[in-house]
Amino acid sequence: MPYMKVSVAKKLTEEERQELSKGLGEALGLIPGKHPSFLIADIEDGRNFYLGGMRQENFAFIDVRYYSKFSFQVKERFTKACFEALNKVLGTAKEQMFLTISEFSTWGGFGDFVDEYVEKSE
Repeated sequence: MPYMKVSVAKKLTEEERQELSKGLGEALGLIPGKHPSFLIADIEDGRNFYLGGMRQENFAFIDVRYYSKFSFQVKERFTKACFEALNKVLGTAKEQMFLTISEFSTWGGFGDFVDEYVEKSE
């Protein structure tokens, strides 16, 4: 289950939240084995961002967490697609967008737990 915490300075309408979630899900689909329908999107709007001590009116930060590891090229395509979704929905300039990726070898969901390095026997 990929998780994305999206924090933006702008206040969003429900339609913008839905469109942003859809665009981020499409970006997620660029990662092998990740499907847009599994995206957990935590969208926070109206956040107070300061960059270099100056208040930012159209700023975004995405914290991405998912199970497994992927190549630089996959992460680069995914990141660019996330930024494109932000720009399309919010008009945020590339200089005002930031993203981190945390890759985990373990993950729990659907009442179960998986470890990338442990093969479970039934």
